[in-house]
Amino acid sequence: MSFIEIYFNSSLQNSVEIESNSATIGRAGYNPIQIDNKGVSLLHAAITQQNKEWFIEDLNSTNGTYLNGVKIEGKQKLKFGDTISICKHDLKFVNERGHGGQAQNIHQSDDSDRTMMVGNSQPAAGTQKASNCYLLVHGEKRNINKLLLNRDYYSIGKSKHSDLCVGGWFTPKLVAEISRIGNSYYLFPRKNKLVKLNGRELSSQIKLSNDDSITIKNLLLKFMEE
Repeated sequence: MSFIEIYFNSSLQNSVEIESNSATIGRAGYNPIQIDNKGVSLLHAAITQQNKEWFIEDLNSTNGTYLNGVKIEGKQKLKFGDTISICKHDLKFVNERGHGGQAQNIHQSDDSDRTMMVGNSQPAAGTQKASNCYLLVHGEKRNINKLLLNRDYYSIGKSKHSDLCVGGWFTPKLVAEISRIGNSYYLFPRKNKLVKLNGRELSSQIKLSNDDSITIKNLLLKFMEE
């Protein structure tokens, strides 16, 4: 089976199964993979299977379609683990439904059929990216159960601007940070005795490895790398 995991601001929003050998992506309701956002064209892109191989094709959209950070021209081969980026949405092509299950549908609707031009925020061609990494989230942040790591920096704490929030009266605004250095992610504790990695208190930075468990008060995180 093949699925598309839809992320907005790195948070998993929906998981859609591709039930046949093709599926279109767009803002209109007739698309099997719908993204209801005015930056997305009514009929934006298509995923097709030919001779047991998958392909992604942009359908003359206004804002373009990107595959692993590179704008596609014509039809491009697609493999499991690839990320399709459309405006501010990341669509991950996987062969099993995500650990977070199906979440809420994406609705950032606009009554007009006009497609808004948006700036190109995709990385430049040739930019080296880390492998597919994400956090499974349990505890405090109940509206996020899977966070795709595709930026260089994430903050964890009580601040309303934190990427992952931790509650409690005496919780500092910044408890920990996760930063990408090269192609790896590192955990930086900012408050001793509040951050645990695999059950042990962490007092200095450490490189994260697949299946690491991070505990910050009631927030439980699992670092996964593919």
